[in-house]
Amino acid sequence: MTVSEYIFNFLYEKGCNTVYMVSGSSAMWLTDALCRNKNLTAICCHHEQAAAMAADGFGRVHNDVPGCCLVTIGPGATNAITGVAQAYLDSSPMFVLSGQANSRLLDYEMKTGIRQHGTQSLNLEPIVSSITKYFAAVMKPEDIRMHMEKAYYMAMNGRKGPVWIDVPVDIQNRQIPEEMAGYSIIEKKIDDIDYEEIAQIINKAEKPLILAGFGVRSGQAVDELKELSAKMQAPVVISRGGIDIIPSDSEWFVGRPGAYGDRASHFAVQQCDLLLILGSRLSVSTIGYYPQRLAEKAIKIMVDIDNKELAKEDVPVDYKYCIDVKKFISELLEKLPEKAPKGRDDWKLHCQNMRSQYPNVKAEYQKEAPLNEYWVTKKLSDKVEKNANIIVDTGSVCNIVSQSWVLKEGQRYLISGGLSCMGFWATGIGACQKEKQLIAITGDGSAQMNIQELATLSYNKIPLKLFIYNNNGYMLIRHNQHNYMNDRFLGVGPDSGLQTPDFCKVAAAYGVKAVRIIEETELESKIEEVLNAEEPVVCEIMVQEFAPIIPKIASKVMPDGSLKAAEFDDLYPFLEQ
Repeated sequence: MTVSEYIFNFLYEKGCNTVYMVSGSSAMWLTDALCRNKNLTAICCHHEQAAAMAADGFGRVHNDVPGCCLVTIGPGATNAITGVAQAYLDSSPMFVLSGQANSRLLDYEMKTGIRQHGTQSLNLEPIVSSITKYFAAVMKPEDIRMHMEKAYYMAMNGRKGPVWIDVPVDIQNRQIPEEMAGYSIIEKKIDDIDYEEIAQIINKAEKPLILAGFGVRSGQAVDELKELSAKMQAPVVISRGGIDIIPSDSEWFVGRPGAYGDRASHFAVQQCDLLLILGSRLSVSTIGYYPQRLAEKAIKIMVDIDNKELAKEDVPVDYKYCIDVKKFISELLEKLPEKAPKGRDDWKLHCQNMRSQYPNVKAEYQKEAPLNEYWVTKKLSDKVEKNANIIVDTGSVCNIVSQSWVLKEGQRYLISGGLSCMGFWATGIGACQKEKQLIAITGDGSAQMNIQELATLSYNKIPLKLFIYNNNGYMLIRHNQHNYMNDRFLGVGPDSGLQTPDFCKVAAAYGVKAVRIIEETELESKIEEVLNAEEPVVCEIMVQEFAPIIPKIASKVMPDGSLKAAEFDDLYPFLEQ
């Protein structure tokens, strides 16, 4: 068995059945081994960034199986970096396999620091080590078992993330020895946690609230979270990365806080007397600009698998625990009383009333022309099936859709959370699962960033429904330049140097069906037409160029040119005190 054959056999045994790739000469033996492995399917993308994003999508929707992408030397590897960085920041497990120059040339590069010794070659470790959990250049065939076992362990344990195996072309086709050393796992001791004490603290609270993030999904603790919420009688707010943890019709769901959040969740956070933070890193986009005053009246308990996140001192947290969130919830459930303390029904009702009183999607949006993106999103979310996989690109689309999407039971909702990467819609290539509806929502700016992957959809008959909200440019940046630059516009639309195409014509060029929606009267029928199609479809929806994105945490320009943000629970448009 060769090194390349071993790599793909290993991945198949771990549950990976698809590899996303762009071929190249220095990955020739890896490519051939993949071609000959009948257990694996190769999806050939047209850009390495998209291949990496597709592998990221696979890792997210499967969760307990890493995604995999295969790229070649030099520019092939560097093109993949954006997708890898995205997976790293969003804790998505994936393998990156790259072809490399001859091991003798690579060894010389690594030892001497010379810029380059082989054609197209780059010493990748200094470039990608900060965005991977493990990197290895395979310099000896006998080391491949150790590298693969260690890489898999790193990708799938603790805070999940990408790993990278770089294989010189002369090593790829070398035979492996019968006996090879493996990787010895050293389990980290978990500090003792006094669950009785935590349960007592929770029981004393009158207005408990849970803030849950993607760590709950990554830690496979979604069911445990729902059980905990019901047992505590505690409403739940969800950070943007964890949107698909709880459906919108749950009696415990309050909202999604953040820079573009909703009033109910922001009020709840500031009014609670206990905040249990589960699997959320408390990013700036979630907690606002005065973190020291977040849930100021509440006792705060934070649980995270990553000690570095717990070490941050932005938000004053009373109790911090570095532990797998599933284990934490399971242990805590054993210590909590069967019935929550009396009086919490009033708190739950208060949260429900706030949610009803302050909707993000208003009825008057239906009457606006051109189409309002909030209204479009509501109608689209009404039509999408339960258990669908939903990919939401970045920019104004991410803010608007994340504020207004009505999540159904079983739906997965994927965003580029940490990196906020345009072109994220291509992640949907890897998020395709049999018998699950697959949709992606993008803006006309972000759609362009991976437009070449329409060919991948067409060739592989991936039934992705790509909804493009066409607001004639970059609406979020248009807002920024209007609010803070006195309408000095650059690079946001046709009047400032940026031209976007007719997406229906582009889709036709790639052999993909296209539908355009202009009027509200055709919105429902054409959405149904798109969703009912068996093949991939591009649906271009013509929306407002300068629509407000609200509610939001707004900032004001001060006389000295600095920005001063409003308080966390004082969202724009501002309410009367």
